Amino acid sequence: MKKLLFCVFLLFVFTSTVYSQATIQSNKEKFLSDFDLYYNILKKAHAGLYKYHSEQEIERFFSILRAKINDQTDLISFYNQLSAIASYIGSLHDSVGLPDSLKKEMYLRKEYFPYPVKLIDSKLLFNMDGKAIPAGAEILSVNGTMVKDILPELYELCTADGYNTTGKAPDINSKFPWLYRLKFGPNQEFKIIYQPYPGKKRLTTVLSASTYDDFKTMFANRHSLALDTVLLRKHAFEIVNNGNTGILTINTFSMGGPKNPKHLAFKEFLRNTFSTMRDRNIKNLIVDIRKNGGGSDPNDLMTFSYLAHKPFKENAEAFTIFQDVPYKQFIIPADTAELKDLGEELKDEHSECSNGRYYQNQKFNPLWQPDSLAFNGRVYILSGPAVASAASLFGSLAKSEGNVRIVGEESMGGYYGHTGHIPLSYFLPYTKILVTFSVVDLKQYVQPNKQIPAGRGIMPDYKVGQSQLDFIKNKDTVLEYALKDISN
Repeated sequence: MKKLLFCVFLLFVFTSTVYSQATIQSNKEKFLSDFDLYYNILKKAHAGLYKYHSEQEIERFFSILRAKINDQTDLISFYNQLSAIASYIGSLHDSVGLPDSLKKEMYLRKEYFPYPVKLIDSKLLFNMDGKAIPAGAEILSVNGTMVKDILPELYELCTADGYNTTGKAPDINSKFPWLYRLKFGPNQEFKIIYQPYPGKKRLTTVLSASTYDDFKTMFANRHSLALDTVLLRKHAFEIVNNGNTGILTINTFSMGGPKNPKHLAFKEFLRNTFSTMRDRNIKNLIVDIRKNGGGSDPNDLMTFSYLAHKPFKENAEAFTIFQDVPYKQFIIPADTAELKDLGEELKDEHSECSNGRYYQNQKFNPLWQPDSLAFNGRVYILSGPAVASAASLFGSLAKSEGNVRIVGEESMGGYYGHTGHIPLSYFLPYTKILVTFSVVDLKQYVQPNKQIPAGRGIMPDYKVGQSQLDFIKNKDTVLEYALKDISN
């Protein structure tokens, strides 16, 4: 009897082992299946896939990552690989998302860096008051890894146009603990080496991990909140400097199309603003778009018409690489009527076929004229890493005309163009990962600029950002620089 039980036990162990190996092998094959599907979708639908890298370079990059998928690959490491691809392609409209159910479950685990940070001048600064580390202290290393080595790893989880890394700072600032967890795994504690201020002695402390939800509570009370809140008004206008300078803040172009009430209200706001400046003979204008992540047409173009001095267009060229949506069965939402409408829209707007590309019909790219109230004084545009999409188009048009001074830091959005307009979202059937990208590749209506290489954002005429001391004081360094330059 004992011998029989022993044989049954051996059979059970053998069967379990074979089943386990078969399951692992099956998982590997399913990861490979989702990986190949993602690549094939991109080749069929992503017009900007070869915008910054040749077809051979893209193929090589995919091959290297595909070869890394093995029996030990799990969902997080697979997600990291797809994110690295999206980052490498170089389109800020691309994103990769884990299933919501998994994220919610992960958020509850105590394995995250507990406090907000902020990337200032390539330094990772502690962004919390009254805690173990003073606000503004520079974090030099986390769990034995130098910050200068951590950041490139985290950049692979963030997208920006072209070769830009400046534009990845907003993601680092808002979700550093999440990005660190994805790249470096869970931790129960964090050994931090930091420097309270340049020239001061380096110190060490250990922070206990928190849940991600607890981190979000901390983030809502971060040190920089006071200045961040001031900068986050949707749009506003004020007159300063004894009446000779206007400050126009536009933090979004998401007001909908021509018939949308928000667009109509914004249109009236701009007309009133520029009428006031003409009536009061205001000589200087500061346009603050530092928090503007883009939006919808024609809000960006309408705004630029008040700064323009000659006729302009949105695009020099725009194209898609399909008219019938590929891989419809994996689209979110998979609504037949909606997909049909999208197909009709593409056939109507991108109707001129040449060499496998469907170019925009020029009736959808009209010539704009400067507005009758267009400002003729001195203009400063405040720009920065968060400026993207429609906002970077606005800033690029202004930079191209050459009648403005750009103050701040390089934008996330490209100067010469981007891949945007129509977003598509696909789910990968095994991993349930959601991949999103836009399908129209745009060359913006801008002049070549020797100071701006291909694949870079709007480069400032005056590179200005907070110093470590400015951050501690919550000083708006960029705005103060523009005001001082006007006074001088």
